[in-house]
Amino acid sequence: MRRKYICGNWKMNKTSSEALEFAKTINEFEFNEVDVLLAPSFVTLESLRKNLKDEIKVAGQNVSQFDDGAYTGEVSTSMLKDIGVDDVIIGHSERREKFLESDEIVNSKVKKALADDLSVILCLGESLEIKEAGKEVDFVREELLNSLDGVENIEKVTIAYEPIWAIGTGKTCSSEDAEKMCRGIRNAIDEKYGEISQKTRILYGGSVKPSNTGEILSMENIDGVLVGGASLKASDFIEIIKAGENL
Repeated sequence: MRRKYICGNWKMNKTSSEALEFAKTINEFEFNEVDVLLAPSFVTLESLRKNLKDEIKVAGQNVSQFDDGAYTGEVSTSMLKDIGVDDVIIGHSERREKFLESDEIVNSKVKKALADDLSVILCLGESLEIKEAGKEVDFVREELLNSLDGVENIEKVTIAYEPIWAIGTGKTCSSEDAEKMCRGIRNAIDEKYGEISQKTRILYGGSVKPSNTGEILSMENIDGVLVGGASLKASDFIEIIKAGENL
């Protein structure tokens, strides 16, 4: 059985002092049946890692495909590794749409992260326009295969399916539709990589909140959640973790 994975993406929210207040609260909460990860801003990463209990991992929200050099504003894999960060989110729809990261750029980042022994949460998802055209299944499949082009081993890759139209909008993809898409993603992984598809964790993201987490996580092919806004409040994030614990 795949262990449930509860991940919070803080995006561009929380100062370092606010992050430490969050850490104080969540450190008091005991959990045993799920894995938990938080992705704060880069300026908060090191202090949060040092002040969170060991059971909670921290991740970069992005990473450069380059080793080092004249890339103002970028953060390398070695910089993450040096402060004890072993996980990174790659290909979030906001990176793809707002910062124009193509499948090719995402692919190069995935390859770089894996080569340097980082675990990757690879994000996929379709826009409302694509969904309304009935092309979402083909789009997400192509996005998956393009993003993993030339990647031979996905042992350290987690997939996060986030329909773009449901991120931060209050709209949630129905559990059945999310399950259908995640099952399709697993089938595509199986075709490309074989049996490891049964071990690959697939998360759902998009307006996840305490009230709908239990239903989402009850689906056969949904192994966790990637939470945005509801991960910013410690009490809400704890309730989401509890939903995973209670399955």
